[in-house]
Amino acid sequence: MCPQVILTDRDLALIKAIEVVFPNSINLLCRFHINKNVGAKRKQHVVNDLQKTIDTLWMEVVWASDEVEYGQRLHQLEQACVDYSGFINYVKDTWLTPHRHRCVGAWINRVLHLGNTTTNRVESAHWKLKQMLGNSIGDMVKCWEAMNNNLRLQLGNIRASFQKSFYEVEHAHVSPFYGYLRGSVSRAALRRIAEELLRVDYVGTNRQICGCTLRTSYGLPCACELGRYRVGGIPIPIDVVHVHWRKLTMEVELEIGEDDGSEVDMTAAMDELWRRFRSLDVIGKRALRSRVCELAYPTMTTLCPPPEKIKTKGGVKKKGKKPADYDVYRDPSYHEYVDKASQSSQRQSQPSQTSKKIKLSKKQPQFIVQFPNHIRSYIEDVVNVESDGNCGFRAIASLHGYGEDGWSMVRRELGLELIDKDRSTLYDKLFSNRLSAVRESLMIESFGSQPPEKWMSLPDMGYLIANRYNVVLVCLGNPCLTFFPMTSSHSPNVSIYCIGFVNQNHWVQVNMKEGFPLPPVTLDWKKFRSHIATTWMLGFAGRMQHWQLLTPVLA
Repeated sequence: MCPQVILTDRDLALIKAIEVVFPNSINLLCRFHINKNVGAKRKQHVVNDLQKTIDTLWMEVVWASDEVEYGQRLHQLEQACVDYSGFINYVKDTWLTPHRHRCVGAWINRVLHLGNTTTNRVESAHWKLKQMLGNSIGDMVKCWEAMNNNLRLQLGNIRASFQKSFYEVEHAHVSPFYGYLRGSVSRAALRRIAEELLRVDYVGTNRQICGCTLRTSYGLPCACELGRYRVGGIPIPIDVVHVHWRKLTMEVELEIGEDDGSEVDMTAAMDELWRRFRSLDVIGKRALRSRVCELAYPTMTTLCPPPEKIKTKGGVKKKGKKPADYDVYRDPSYHEYVDKASQSSQRQSQPSQTSKKIKLSKKQPQFIVQFPNHIRSYIEDVVNVESDGNCGFRAIASLHGYGEDGWSMVRRELGLELIDKDRSTLYDKLFSNRLSAVRESLMIESFGSQPPEKWMSLPDMGYLIANRYNVVLVCLGNPCLTFFPMTSSHSPNVSIYCIGFVNQNHWVQVNMKEGFPLPPVTLDWKKFRSHIATTWMLGFAGRMQHWQLLTPVLA
């Protein structure tokens, strides 16, 4: 199978050979070497005061996202270099005119290069090999041992990176949106997806604004795709990630149509797993079960961020000449001669700028005064969330560990709760003819501010939240209410989520002190709850009575 993309330097004979041998492959040029050669030519022709400006304009030309932007950036570069015809002619005649489709973003972003736009990886491996060879006078045995050790070191590093992708989870990837990807996709891919997810807030689901560069050049979901998943509250499917990022093993894959009779047969592996499980003690069984559950239930596994990296002393790097017997050398590149010649030139000193970081407190005293007097002393702080019509769902997502941006997941899960076969009869009775309206209020079609009919409303959402997540939901407002699960029994370790309604149009997250009083439940909860759910009121009877004692008696 021919390679789709081949990355080389500007070797005209090599480029011609690739066109003949691999006519269907796309030949890209190494951006690193292009920038180095352009930089060397710039130092020869451009005065020091303008070098930084022209370098910035050149990079804008190279990174132009489309042909229109490319034309605009090139025009700006030509205007800046009007007095330096030698430099601009070199840039255009040597690189842009014959090879812009091999190095400029407007063209190479249409190619599935998977992030490989330089030959640095090959150059680095070559340098490491020369370091291990030491000199050029070794015999075959010495060279073989050095190459073998170099390859073994590379394989060890690759396998170590695979293990990190399997078992280590970065803090930015604990969101349920990554549930299907954690442990199955390279961490490098997850980082790029996390960066792209930041664009969703202003891209939304618009393909024209998005540009879909990450999809076409990296094989990863772009901002508009991620926007559609977020609106629907759907975790990112693993099928939308290119197989390159999903390959976390050194095993060779079979060609399409090739069958060795064993690649889909897991009988032997499962038998061995069961045999090993039975031979372990209780602690070992729990550890193995946890590992299996991570694979079987990727979206439900409790994952923690990796521990902080321990700083080790390491070796002290000494500056000086290399040993006399180190004679593995190469001829310096053209740009290296220019860099060395310009080292003696005067360097412009740039004043250091420090910016004071202002810590923003999330405490909101203006919200606390809107809650009843008798409960204010039990409030630790109030955490505000974005006001966009999803504020109530944002507060619940934050309390549930999804993060504020997981609000669409909460909407989706509450929608699934409504059609849950085990509680469908309960909701038919509880909501009656309002069932369809409750379901519609959970469904949205776009980002941005939501109309009032899409806001979180009580008591309807209170029942769904308590039942779906099996938590106690406390709402501070007018009125103050408590929502217990309606189909489960009391649990002493249950989580208590507290939210507050302020300004007559906004929900916030309220952090309460341990053992705070609980407001009463609704009449519908008492009417439609199951028999075993009565234990919730029995378990929290003392705290509910405390609320009644604190509540002022109305005349």
